[in-house]
Amino acid sequence: MHCCAPAAPAPRRAPPPPGTGPGGGSVTAPFADVAADHPGAEAMRWADETGVQPALSGGGYSPAAPVARGEVALALHRLAGAPVVDLGSLPVLFTDLGEDPARVSALLWLHGRGALWGDAELRVRPDEPATRDCTAMMLTALLRPALAGVGVTWDASAEISLPQAEDPGSALADVDWLEAAGMAPSSLADGPRDAAVTRADLAVSLQRTNTVITDALD
Repeated sequence: MHCCAPAAPAPRRAPPPPGTGPGGGSVTAPFADVAADHPGAEAMRWADETGVQPALSGGGYSPAAPVARGEVALALHRLAGAPVVDLGSLPVLFTDLGEDPARVSALLWLHGRGALWGDAELRVRPDEPATRDCTAMMLTALLRPALAGVGVTWDASAEISLPQAEDPGSALADVDWLEAAGMAPSSLADGPRDAAVTRADLAVSLQRTNTVITDALD
C-alpha cells in the first residue's frame, strides 16, 4: 500500500527560545507542569504550538508520561502535515487499529511508508508503550529514505562498536543513525532498549527532526 505523502515531513515553524518573548522579555513556564528551565521546554512548547504533540487537557504537558505506539504514529503523521488517507478504499490490514480516524490514518500511513509493521496476529499494538527501539525504528524508516531522496545522508557505521554492531535495519543501527543525524535526545540514544519513551523525549526528538528537515530543504 502506498499513500500519498510528501517526500519528507514539512518543516514546522519553531517558537521563540524559552525565556524570551517577542521583545526579548522574560516569559513564564510553557506549561503548569514544565519549568521554564526544563531541558525540553522549548521542544514541548514547539510541539504544542505546531500541533505535532499538543498539551493535554488542563494546561499540563505531562512530560514524564510514557507515549503509546499509536501516539508516536499520530505525532509523525502530524509532523508530515497529516497527509490524507482514504480509509474507505483501503483493505482492513490489521485487527487492532481502533475507531479514532486520526489514529487509524496515522497508523496506515506509516505502514504504507514502511515505518510500521504488524505482527503474526495482524496487530500493530497502538496502545502499548512505545519503547526506545520501536520509536527509533519508526523515525528511521520514515526519515532515512526521505532525506536520502534530497541528498542528505549520514553514515553511522564508524560509530557503532562491538557488541553493538548489527545489520542495517536493526534497532541499534536505527538509534545510531538518528544520533549521527542529530535527531536523538540522550534518553533515546543512551537509555535501555526496552525503556518507555516519554512525551518530553518525543517532543525533543520531533523538534530536532524538524530542524534537520528544515536545514536539508534550505
